[in-house]
Amino acid sequence: MSRFLLLFAALLCSFPIAAQTKVYVAAYDYPPYFSDVLETDLTRELINRLNNHQSNYEFVIEVIPPSARYEALSKGGCCDVIFFESPSWGWQGREIEVDATFPLVRGKERLVTAQKEGRSQKFFNNFKGKSLAGVKGYHYLIAGELKASNELKDDYTVYLADSRITNIRMVLGGRVDLTTVNDELLAALEGSRQINIDNLLLSEKSDFTYELHLLVGNTGKIEASTLQRLLSELGRKGEIDRLFRRFNMERFQLYRPSTIR
Repeated sequence: MSRFLLLFAALLCSFPIAAQTKVYVAAYDYPPYFSDVLETDLTRELINRLNNHQSNYEFVIEVIPPSARYEALSKGGCCDVIFFESPSWGWQGREIEVDATFPLVRGKERLVTAQKEGRSQKFFNNFKGKSLAGVKGYHYLIAGELKASNELKDDYTVYLADSRITNIRMVLGGRVDLTTVNDELLAALEGSRQINIDNLLLSEKSDFTYELHLLVGNTGKIEASTLQRLLSELGRKGEIDRLFRRFNMERFQLYRPSTIR
């Protein structure tokens, strides 16, 4: 019997063990979805949940600048997927094959400025004589047209930084007059010791609304349908609800286990 067991064990060891497929996730500064400034973010937390949930794939973050996200998912690029991204943010008209999961979030962006005596909603009516802070590689809806950040300099006084958190600090410090902030970040920063958003005056009008998906490149590593299945499995375990609740983002959450199978 012992010889049989030893032979069986030897046969088992002779078969190769399937290795995990590494899936590289492009991540650029877009808090609360990804940020090197904040303690954590939705992308890191979702990756932790995905890696703990299954053993076929290992999701690994690859930090990139915002303007490099198209190249990252292009043929020969560094990455396979990008989390919390809108297909409308410059992806059209590019020779890049991407597929999208169902949307997870519906967000909004709006102008903000520093609270000052006598400053009201009228401050947001025009940009004449005012400076704006933006982020390199982002897209902004200005005068009804969605433009890349570098295009804004043609018509406005714009200062481009590498982080939306930096933009907010520039506004609060009086270095610029205006910046655009997503409502999800404002929700995540409620009660934060890092930035006191109570000192911000928020525009009552949102610039634009968007839906965020997980975008999958044509690398053959993983398919959008597989990611959707994994998200659904996490959703049924309550992990997706807990993720959005942690960042005070339940009101922006589109995907719920009861709505998609």
